[in-house]
Amino acid sequence: MIKVKGLLGVAISILGAVGAITNVRAAKDKQDKLVLANAGASALAATTGVLLALRSLRKEGGK
Repeated sequence: MIKVKGLLGVAISILGAVGAITNVRAAKDKQDKLVLANAGASALAATTGVLLALRSLRKEGGK
């Protein structure tokens, strides 16, 4: 069950990263610095989410 949660966490974080990339492209086209900053923060959050989920999966794999 924990492994499923970890995989789901990775998938959700990857989707968040894809959304952040889309927002970065839109912000660059519009020259909107605030949207660009928001997209950067979203990308950082998505990256952190992936790393946390992977750590959780590794810990469960070792048990």
